[in-house]
Amino acid sequence: MRGDLPEDILEEILNLKKDRTARRDLSELEMRGKEAFEAALGRLKENGCLLEDDQGLYLSEKGQKRAESVARKHAVLANFLTNVLGQKPDAASEEACRLEHKISTETINKLDSFLDRTVPKSGAEFTDHNELTQKNPIVPLSDCPEGELLHVALIQEFAKHSRLLDMGIIPGELITLRRRLGNNAVVVKVKDCEVALSPEVAANIMVERCSSP
Repeated sequence: MRGDLPEDILEEILNLKKDRTARRDLSELEMRGKEAFEAALGRLKENGCLLEDDQGLYLSEKGQKRAESVARKHAVLANFLTNVLGQKPDAASEEACRLEHKISTETINKLDSFLDRTVPKSGAEFTDHNELTQKNPIVPLSDCPEGELLHVALIQEFAKHSRLLDMGIIPGELITLRRRLGNNAVVVKVKDCEVALSPEVAANIMVERCSSP
């Protein structure tokens, strides 16, 4: 039995927001293997996380807390993967599903605190620019020539350069390298503003070249 199946069951029941959950509502999880699914249900009942009556399955107080913990881990990880690392939302959610069962609550608390300091409460809106990218390698902004339209792929040492959020330079954004200055410093255009970036910052902004919009 996969070790994350019990927690996935709890999380799914929580997300369904029903007074009682029928087993057919968990059919996608059951597709992992009927024996494994039934074993996971049995374990959750034995440890007091899951209850069942004639109307269906429901979470105990203990199960509710455990499900909420898993759901919070998923939300924090998906936020980080999307708004800091620039992953597409669907891919970020799928990756978060794999990571949420292994990461500690202490680490999630620290990551959540980091996001509170660096990511706007509304989150950065993800924009898919696949139609513009030329499948070129992801390289530092400091290595790009003047005049290039660039797609921000990720920002290394993000906490150190979190002020870039205030400038609108975030993963998923399009920027144009307007001028190269001395010692690898650059001036970029993001939306309607021009911003000068130091060599250190430019070296930590990883970009992909784009075709003309």
